[in-house]
Amino acid sequence: MITIIRKFLRLAKERKKRLYRAWIFQMLTSICEGAIYFALFLVLKDVLNETFAKESLMRYSLTFLIYTVLYFVFYYVTIASGRPVSYAIIRDERISIAAKIKQFPLYFFTKDKISQLTSLFTTDLSFIEMNIMEIIAGFVSSMVMTVIFAVMLFIVDWRMALLLLVGILPGYFLYRRFQKSMVSCGRQKEKAQVAMIDSTLEYVQGIEAIKAYRLEQSGKLVEKQVDNYCTSSDCYESTLTNWNMLYKIGLNIGLFLSLGVGIEMIHSGSLAPATYLFFAIMGIIFYRPLEALMGSFAMMNLADTALDNIDKIHNLPSENEKQGSKPYTDRQSEVQFEDVSFCYDGKRKALKHVSFWAKPGSITALVGPSGSGKSTILNLIPGFLTPESGRILLNGQDISELNHHDLVRHVSVVFQEIYLFQDTMMNNIRMGNQNATDEQVVEAAKKAHCHEFIEKLPQGYQTVIGEGGGSLSGGERQRVAIARAILKDAPIILLDEAFSSLDAENAVVIQKGVEEMIQGKTVFLVSHMLSYIRNADQILVLSDGVLKGCGKHDELMQTVPLYKTMWEKEKSVKNWKLQEKFQ
Repeated sequence: MITIIRKFLRLAKERKKRLYRAWIFQMLTSICEGAIYFALFLVLKDVLNETFAKESLMRYSLTFLIYTVLYFVFYYVTIASGRPVSYAIIRDERISIAAKIKQFPLYFFTKDKISQLTSLFTTDLSFIEMNIMEIIAGFVSSMVMTVIFAVMLFIVDWRMALLLLVGILPGYFLYRRFQKSMVSCGRQKEKAQVAMIDSTLEYVQGIEAIKAYRLEQSGKLVEKQVDNYCTSSDCYESTLTNWNMLYKIGLNIGLFLSLGVGIEMIHSGSLAPATYLFFAIMGIIFYRPLEALMGSFAMMNLADTALDNIDKIHNLPSENEKQGSKPYTDRQSEVQFEDVSFCYDGKRKALKHVSFWAKPGSITALVGPSGSGKSTILNLIPGFLTPESGRILLNGQDISELNHHDLVRHVSVVFQEIYLFQDTMMNNIRMGNQNATDEQVVEAAKKAHCHEFIEKLPQGYQTVIGEGGGSLSGGERQRVAIARAILKDAPIILLDEAFSSLDAENAVVIQKGVEEMIQGKTVFLVSHMLSYIRNADQILVLSDGVLKGCGKHDELMQTVPLYKTMWEKEKSVKNWKLQEKFQ
């Protein structure tokens, strides 16, 4: 539990003092509760000794009243000061993790990692936010109450106190064994939870195909993972219940021993009946804080796992940490790859010793089969990925030495899949340049040929579009993305399959927008359609991460068999016609 408190204090940062204040008041609350029980003993003692007078009634009544009032005051301050700071700590942590995630390399975001991040945001952080203060408060209260009760018992009769404390030994042994079992079950439960989230996300994302092909069996994987999570949760709770019962039996050995020996001590005259009655009552109460500690261990274990998951995210190295601090302000950029290799998972080479250069004002096209390394090259240029070996140079400067923010600021990217945020059209375009005026945004939209359809929206540029841009067509989203890139006015332009999913009409419009954007820039264009890139200044032909050739279209037709094969296949596809057959 001390480890959990230390981890939470690391999250608290400058709010540690407010946490200490809440825990001090929790201790005062427990002291008041202990004082009430001790006052009860004094009442019992006076009653049994027949020394309880009218003055005693007033004195004890006032004592009970004072400690009860103090108890509720301290309890209120504990809750009032603890809960807000818990919310504030987790609010800051959500923002901090979101900022950290933004710095991760793109290859980090595999399906299983996305499921883990989803679990972190939806489960772990929420669990800490709602429960951590109560968990720590319960631990502080249990420890303080146990110490207070033990001191009180020794003051009253040290012999009976020792007998009562005997139960702590088997209880401690069982508690240690219980911890190991719960940690193991907790890990299984966490894995089952991530797997359930993973299968649910996959099911939701694929719902279009599921409905189109009536894939009823696709829901069985979700059902299986939900069942697994239910089973692991049941195992977790049943393990807690079984060990909790054994733990309580072990603790109460001391109670049974003290009560049995206490009767003999009364018969022998060495123990007063009032003392025996006090120990009979306190024996039941004494172990309640320790029993509560065991009952809350399940919550402690989940909190510890959640805090570990948060630490793992913060301890992951960000891509920015591998970047230098050298400023970069050049308005034109020559891009050079020198013997660059890259590997995603430590085994599969995505690029193997690739070398080329691209001059300002030129268009470099990248072609090749799927998985040949085209998108990897694009992601290496702005530092989204880091080469395993070799160097990438901008105007002769190694990008690993450049300030990451300067590097990204000098690159505009238009991806095949465009994501628009649930915000106004004006703000979605302004993401290309946060300092741009409304007039500059409109001018960029006109150059990207999206001004016309924006004007037709209900509130024009102030129209809030749906999440992901779902209310717009694919061509409209592409034009908005180009408007962003035009507004950014970066010297390097990356176009990743910008025309692949467009109809002819949209492709023509978007090509006009691209022409406005790329003038005087260093442009990299990925396309599966060779007819789009035939007139590029240079074409890089890639296969399995290897650069097979570099040159213009006519040259490659003569020197690179793969390129010639791709060209001929594209021509045959364009000439293909659906044959109608009638009997």
